[in-house]
Amino acid sequence: MATFALAASIICVKFAPVAITATGKTDPPEVVTDEFAGQAVTFLMSPFPAAGSVSAVELWGTVLVGFLLFRFFDILKPWPIRKLEKLPAGWGVLFDDVLAGTYAAVVLQICTRLWMVWGSAGFGRLTAG
Repeated sequence: MATFALAASIICVKFAPVAITATGKTDPPEVVTDEFAGQAVTFLMSPFPAAGSVSAVELWGTVLVGFLLFRFFDILKPWPIRKLEKLPAGWGVLFDDVLAGTYAAVVLQICTRLWMVWGSAGFGRLTAG
């Protein structure tokens, strides 16, 4: 996941300035590599894939929650995410999504840890089938 985030970041910083110049927008929707980088950051520290013994429901539940959290922070842009958009060229395009991914990762960590505690305490461990 770290390699994916890094590759998407490099591509974004290199090519976003071209899209900015062509469209006249500071964060052109045509540039999507920043979204890939931010989403990858969301899952960098996700504990479920590393655990090795997770159900499909737990895995897909984590993916869904992580995706929704990233989109929430990317759209809402709480402080200081919106300020990062003002960084020059491709950096502003990239770093608002990276920080949204970081916020989402923190909340996802809290959610997955609560989910694991809740499940191990016998309060209805989610399983497929």
